[in-house]
Amino acid sequence: MRGIRYSFFLTLMLVLAMQALTIPALAEDLDDNTPNGQSLRVIDRGTVKQVLKSDMIMLDDDKRYRLENILVPPFEEAPAIDELKHEFLSKPVAIYAYHAVEDDQEKSGVVPYAHVVTTKGIWVQQDLVSKGLAWAQCTETSPQTVGVLKQSEEKARVDRLGFWKNPAYAIKSPDNVKDFIDSYQIVEGKITSVLVSSNTGFVGFNFGKEKKRVFAIRFTNDNQFQAFWNDPVTSERSEVGLNLWKGRTVRVRGWVKDGGDGVPVIVLTRKEQLDVVMPPGEQ
Repeated sequence: MRGIRYSFFLTLMLVLAMQALTIPALAEDLDDNTPNGQSLRVIDRGTVKQVLKSDMIMLDDDKRYRLENILVPPFEEAPAIDELKHEFLSKPVAIYAYHAVEDDQEKSGVVPYAHVVTTKGIWVQQDLVSKGLAWAQCTETSPQTVGVLKQSEEKARVDRLGFWKNPAYAIKSPDNVKDFIDSYQIVEGKITSVLVSSNTGFVGFNFGKEKKRVFAIRFTNDNQFQAFWNDPVTSERSEVGLNLWKGRTVRVRGWVKDGGDGVPVIVLTRKEQLDVVMPPGEQ
């Protein structure tokens, strides 16, 4: 089976993610006073008192946390909850985050996202993903960790674990994704054209024949996607860099929407949603 080859910037993100995920080894050594937003830090400790949802736990002090970087399919809630109860209920854990979690979030009803790790070094999110009970999901507050989760997800998919045994969760193609509007999907295909819209400020990667698009990826023309624009020769932002995406086979994850012109579309909110499977010329 062909292996996923990431472009340079995605490889760099994966390396950073793997460095970050020395969570178990650093569990007792992380500095609780690390400045917010710079590195992973411990924000709480306790014992899992209750599993509230497939992505939410409650500690023994009644503080609740949502599991960052995962998404459980709607029809797979029960298996994920069973796994959390079986493996983590009554277990002591440390709560980690890259971002600030304010005390008043609980008071306002907002449950903070975080990473949960047992004192034995088991990362709860990775446990669910590696057993085919959740997808890896890109988030704004924790992009550093999704690369490792995507690796665990791919292994679970290849091994047909959990919901990956069900053909309904197979990776979709540009030709059949139109049947899955308003659902979260992973889609793989070859980019055939690139569109830059000066009116809307959006960039589009199109799939299908040149004059008959069957699927599209859209993202905003801003710094979040700077690397997508980089010219490999000059390292400057230009449409030359964008056009180099033509012919690349990529894998994208996100919510499939009707683009309004009969073409299904996934709008990227994070660059980590897009992975290069093959560069041009290697298909």
